[in-house]
Amino acid sequence: LKYKFLNAFDVAMMHLDKAFGYINAPHTYISRKDEGDKMIVFERGDLVFVLNFHPTNSYVDYKIGCCNGGTYKVVLSSDEMVFGGWSNISKSSDVEFHSWEENFDNRPRCMSVYAPCRTAVVYAPAEWCDAQNESIPGLGVKGKGPYYSF
Repeated sequence: LKYKFLNAFDVAMMHLDKAFGYINAPHTYISRKDEGDKMIVFERGDLVFVLNFHPTNSYVDYKIGCCNGGTYKVVLSSDEMVFGGWSNISKSSDVEFHSWEENFDNRPRCMSVYAPCRTAVVYAPAEWCDAQNESIPGLGVKGKGPYYSF
């Protein structure tokens, strides 16, 4: 374990909360706890968290449920090089993930994502993502975010 990477990830997570207020968000929903795939998917506020704990399996076009419609982008990924990852999924790729209306995992909408093994990825509404922003290394929030608080 390299503590400099853990510290960088912790800083990014705290700034993500400043921007989106997900820790105290009234909307919280766990849509998937899959023991076989070793996946956890949950929503906090406007964000969708996808955690893949599998030691070897990465999932392409992994279907997840979500509440809000629209386009999402990666706002934070544990797979960023600044966090000691391999950049298999990165905010810098600036890929859009479009949700569509379909009941999935008891959610009104769903989208397909890439979930590399041993990663945590946070998806945010695309209008609040900026892949070029490096004010906080590894975090892709546009400006100060929609719910910025000091």
